[in-house]
Amino acid sequence: MFKKSRRTHHISINGVPSEAVRIFTRFLYSSCYEEAEMEEHILSLLVLSHAFTVPQLKQECEYQLEHKLLNMENVVDVFQLAVLCDAPRLSIICQRFVLGCFKAASSSAGWKAMRASHPHIEKKLLESLKFEDHRQKEMMRKVNERKVYLELYEAMEALVRICRDGRRPSGEHDQEHCKYEANKGLESLLQHFCGCKLRVAGGCSHCKRMKQLLELHSRICADSDVCRVPLCKKLKQRMMKENKKKKKNKDKDEMKWKILVRKIMRTKSITGAPYFTLALS
Repeated sequence: MFKKSRRTHHISINGVPSEAVRIFTRFLYSSCYEEAEMEEHILSLLVLSHAFTVPQLKQECEYQLEHKLLNMENVVDVFQLAVLCDAPRLSIICQRFVLGCFKAASSSAGWKAMRASHPHIEKKLLESLKFEDHRQKEMMRKVNERKVYLELYEAMEALVRICRDGRRPSGEHDQEHCKYEANKGLESLLQHFCGCKLRVAGGCSHCKRMKQLLELHSRICADSDVCRVPLCKKLKQRMMKENKKKKKNKDKDEMKWKILVRKIMRTKSITGAPYFTLALS
């Protein structure tokens, strides 16, 4: 580079302040910098470190931005430089930062400047934000779905315990029995199901819900012959008869039940909790 500048013996570095060039040159010779100077000229130093291939300084600039210096005022500018200077990790961090305050970021002066100078980067940012938002919503949906399946499994466990132990007088419930949230209201719902007169006509919503729980239990139960849960054996036999009739033409409702059972059992195994056999001896 100096050979090309024999007459003047200097190199022109445009687009950054002279103070940033001084800090950059000092780092080349000493690998040192002042914290205050780094904070003031961090964006210029990121550009210089990328343009002149100084990986040590570039990594330091990325680290400082990721952990200390990224804020609402500079996040859009940092994202642009992260894309232009090939810093993928930093660009992802900026995307997530913007996602958390999109309304403020999209109305900032930095965003308007990006739209005017680099519209393709704005498009890329909007696409990545849309993808990230969809990813977070999908993750939340799966978390909530897994929570529902786990609650259903615990309801099945509680149902088995209630039918095995019966209702105990107040104060005599052991700790193991009381720790299951699904026990709340399940005993009274089961009692209502056994004595409800509207159940036969199919007019009771509480009984419909209880019947769904009983049918779900019968599909999970390992041994209906010795199970004390009401209708367990009867429901399993009916299910087997219906399956024989519909071997050639699979019923959609039956498929839904099978998928539900599979997801409940898989969710329980993912949680790492000890497996509870739903058949009673």
